[in-house]
Amino acid sequence: MQADRTFNIATLIEEQKTGRFAAGLLFWCFLIMLMDGYDQTAVSFAAPAIIKDWHVSRGGFGPVFGAGLLGTLIGSFIFGYLGDRLGRKKAIIIGSLFFGALTWASVWVTSLQELMLLRFLAGIGMGGVVPNSVALVAEYAPKRLRATWVTLMFSGFSIGAGSGGAVSSALIHRFGWPVMFAVGGVGSLLVAVLLIFTLPESAKLLVIRQRDPQVLRKLVARLRPELKIPADALFVPGEVREKQRFVLKLIFSDGLAAITPLLWIVFIVNSMALYFLQNWLPILMEGMGIDPRGAGLITMMFSVGGVIGGLVLCRFVDRHGVAAIISLPVIGLPVVASLGHGSSQGWLMLAVFATGFCVVGAQYGLYAVAGMIYPTSFRSAGVGSAISVGKIGSVSGPVIGGLLLSMHLPIAQLFYAASLLFLVAAVFSTILALLYRKRFGETQAVASAVEPARGSLVQDS
Repeated sequence: MQADRTFNIATLIEEQKTGRFAAGLLFWCFLIMLMDGYDQTAVSFAAPAIIKDWHVSRGGFGPVFGAGLLGTLIGSFIFGYLGDRLGRKKAIIIGSLFFGALTWASVWVTSLQELMLLRFLAGIGMGGVVPNSVALVAEYAPKRLRATWVTLMFSGFSIGAGSGGAVSSALIHRFGWPVMFAVGGVGSLLVAVLLIFTLPESAKLLVIRQRDPQVLRKLVARLRPELKIPADALFVPGEVREKQRFVLKLIFSDGLAAITPLLWIVFIVNSMALYFLQNWLPILMEGMGIDPRGAGLITMMFSVGGVIGGLVLCRFVDRHGVAAIISLPVIGLPVVASLGHGSSQGWLMLAVFATGFCVVGAQYGLYAVAGMIYPTSFRSAGVGSAISVGKIGSVSGPVIGGLLLSMHLPIAQLFYAASLLFLVAAVFSTILALLYRKRFGETQAVASAVEPARGSLVQDS
């Protein structure tokens, strides 16, 4: 019978047991996120040494930081679309090879203009990796664990971003600032090559695009090794509206008309705070009298706090959606405002840790929520559009910080300005949470309360 060889891919994924396949997927996506995070922040940790070596002003790095993040804005949109057309795996590998090669090339730059150009081009690849990694993990995760898996994967980004502090503290004084780009470039290229042989393609996307049936059958056999999958098996997507061709209006349709713009606003504001702090903290810490090694270690705590904040938050996002992220900007506001009044290195490490917990943790939550909102057929494009629009904040945050720094404002006032962004994020997160609950709350409640029925692997005829 045809029903005996017809399988619902969504049900197969939903009823999987977390095992080797899931662990491998998370490990490799975690690793490429780690390199993406390291390469994005390498220039921030190299900046203090470059300023001394080239005798340039601190404010001059605003355009350099902004150029790299502008590249990620363009890359997340372009590669989000390519990921839906060519496949998540191909988009991730191409993006990784691209930013790895350009980061390595930064070893030989001799001016801020050259560095700005290479950071912009590398940013295109960096931005392209993120939405496809989020989509790939989200499409293999059971609904009850989707935010948790995305957060575990994306914690690699923060660990990579923070590891720049350890690398700079250990190596810059011995080998100079080019070592930051050498480590990132070589590491990213190596990981990209390994992904060719280890990273799976999205099974859901293969079903929707009706591609590579034998590759799909082998993927399902790895995903569910306890099942006997016949050679002539047929797979169906099992989700509503899976075969729609993506057009931009889809991310505003079916109850998303207000949710998508609000998601974009929260992404913009939180990204503005995140990248202002992530890019300028090493320089601001040295401006407060902290030695270069200490500044690198203090800044590393921003990413450490972000990883822990994201891991703590992820289970709440699985249960409550976007409502779980409201508290973080509320907590972060007074903490960030107090950073300019640090009295000791130990206190600054604690405050920067708490700041990362809030702002990076909220960013994790937003990635997970974006992966929940959009269906498989245009998930990469939906997540990519949110990330791409959010880069308006990523670009403007460091640039505005550079302008404020060039005005020679007290460092305390710079942190006051950053704290106001947390207030705006809290307000719009609350509005988004209310609309999200109205649109998705009932469906999620049912999905969480009802255990998927066993034995429903065969598609109903």
